[in-house]
Amino acid sequence: MDITIVRKPGQRDRIYVARADGSEASWSFPSYGDGLPHDLVHFVVETTFGIERGLWGLVRAGVDIERVNAVANRVGGADKYRALGDLRELMQAEALAVAPWLSPGASDEDCVDAVRRQCEASRPASSRRAR
Repeated sequence: MDITIVRKPGQRDRIYVARADGSEASWSFPSYGDGLPHDLVHFVVETTFGIERGLWGLVRAGVDIERVNAVANRVGGADKYRALGDLRELMQAEALAVAPWLSPGASDEDCVDAVRRQCEASRPASSRRAR
């Protein structure tokens, strides 16, 4: 899979994907200023941690991210991405992608705690343990 991320000052970032099967996909997403594009961070953490059904695994499998997001925004609510099926690995990837990996002064403990909090927040309320 070939991935191209395009940044233009003052505009949304854009991703272009050419899959191994010859199909293509593209989508735009908000820029986060000078920080790494969020979907690029997804690629790094999913590759590093071996996450198969994260964002990029879904893209590799043919999921149209722009269409999925449009439907999810219309549906709304906690289960707006239910059409994707099992979201556990996607939620793990999201937790890893938002950790303060690149924050100056963030310790390993800070990163682990951020991932733990994000994982806990992404679990359905019915499966959360009381602390």
